[in-house]
Amino acid sequence: MSPLKEGKSELRKVIKNILEQMTTEETNLQTEAVFQKVIDSKWFQNSKRLSVYVSTTGEIQTDSIIKKALEMGKDVFIPQFTKGSTDMEMVQIPNLDSFDFLPSTLWGIRQPDPTWKWKSYHLTGPLDLVISPGVAFTSSGFRCGHGKGYYDRFFSAHSSNFPSETPLKIGLALREQIVESIPVSETDVQLDQVIFDEESNQFK
Repeated sequence: MSPLKEGKSELRKVIKNILEQMTTEETNLQTEAVFQKVIDSKWFQNSKRLSVYVSTTGEIQTDSIIKKALEMGKDVFIPQFTKGSTDMEMVQIPNLDSFDFLPSTLWGIRQPDPTWKWKSYHLTGPLDLVISPGVAFTSSGFRCGHGKGYYDRFFSAHSSNFPSETPLKIGLALREQIVESIPVSETDVQLDQVIFDEESNQFK
């Protein structure tokens, strides 16, 4: 294993251990603070076509953001993974009811069944906002994911599909996921901003 991969792997273990100690109540409190920051932001209010990750444990919860965006009439896209594929598709949520009944599939992530044929973003145009998950973040926007490279490849694919249209890239983090530095390679995409609840923030 290269020093870079080893460094990221060690960082993931450290953050995973920290997150496992967190209570649901603490996660929910930070989620509420981050939700307010997101919906109050100009970039969220002005977005028309956005992608939002569907949260699982150990992350800022995104259901309220997705539902708010749908209520505001925005086109909302969520990730869809296929077993054995290295690519991640972004597919449009048809309506609120469809989101409420998403099944939990690969890695416990809720996503539409492929047979539902939800429409991919690239058939209708570029995204103007991508809200991304991660394991760890720096406050300057560097991100360490789960190691499969889905989001970095997605950002690259979006650039290939729509060279003149670059979405704003936003990360959502729990305070415990903010670190001073992350080992990065040339394929790691830096986010434009990381949103977290700064109250009592301590670098870990």
